[in-house]
Amino acid sequence: MAEAQRRRWTFDEYMAWEAEQPTRHEFVDGATRAMNGGSIRHGRIGANLRALLWIALRGKRCEVFGPDTKLVTGNGNVRYPDAIIECGRPADAAQAAVEPVAVFEVLSRSTAWFDQTRKLRDYAATPTIRHYVLISQDNRSAVAYTRDAAGNIPLNAPVIEGEGAAIELPSPGITLPLADLYEGLDD
Repeated sequence: MAEAQRRRWTFDEYMAWEAEQPTRHEFVDGATRAMNGGSIRHGRIGANLRALLWIALRGKRCEVFGPDTKLVTGNGNVRYPDAIIECGRPADAAQAAVEPVAVFEVLSRSTAWFDQTRKLRDYAATPTIRHYVLISQDNRSAVAYTRDAAGNIPLNAPVIEGEGAAIELPSPGITLPLADLYEGLDD
């Protein structure tokens, strides 16, 4: 495994190699990066998120995937977000999302900086992504980056927090109450 992390890969080499691995690996700037497990709290927030998205998207054109679905970014990196809203209807045998419109990451202390910088860059380079949502694991808050009319994802976005707060995603037209994302968690 150490050799795999040191060498430079082509995209095709990575895809062939990763398909044979027992664990997930992201592909970033020609190198592989093993995906580590998260905390139970991270898992609960992610599960709540995917359940809420499944309900919100039921009967609509789009569907929810994650965290085991690859997302190939516009700059050629491969990520495994906690959740993806996919509107392209990929084939069952597809290895990656084909038309992601929203991407969600649950932040932890060890990944927050990376998610707010490197992943923001990758997702901004993917033209189909309209929203990039970061959900805090440590407090009941989120940040939702939304692509503007010029096609850019701004580098800052307001924090969503407080009683009754919700994440609003105009495309695909859903609302996610923060209280529901943190349901079942001890604070």
